[in-house]
Amino acid sequence: MDLFQKIGEGAGSLVGGALSGVVNIAAEVINAEMLREASQEILSGNRQAGQTLGKTVDGVLDVAGGFVRRDSEQLADGKEKLTTVTKTAVVGVKNSLDFATEQVSEAYEGGKEMDGQRLLKVARNTGKALVVSAAVVSVVKVRKGLKFKL
Repeated sequence: MDLFQKIGEGAGSLVGGALSGVVNIAAEVINAEMLREASQEILSGNRQAGQTLGKTVDGVLDVAGGFVRRDSEQLADGKEKLTTVTKTAVVGVKNSLDFATEQVSEAYEGGKEMDGQRLLKVARNTGKALVVSAAVVSVVKVRKGLKFKL
């Protein structure tokens, strides 16, 4: 039962594609390479967020269904989906911390050496990450507002 995962991935692709398109238009208007790069990350980030949200719903439904029906295979499948979602979240947090650590280190070294180019690179990388994060998180917040009656 991967229905919600597929729905989530499709919805994430649709919303991510729309946001990515808007960012691409802005990138063309102001000729900003950073925004062009961010638009691709917005698309993939929203697709991943939708897929993860859907996999979570599928996992919860499989666990509940397996418990009610006393179906150990469905229960195990649901637990596996939820484990995968948890591992994905942990890897995401680790990657975010690694990125932040790297940017802080680069900023420190650039400031210590008075290297303007290095500092601009840090500002560019951090700005792009903020644009992508804001676009993906805002979509997840919108999705949380949706209510499903089962």
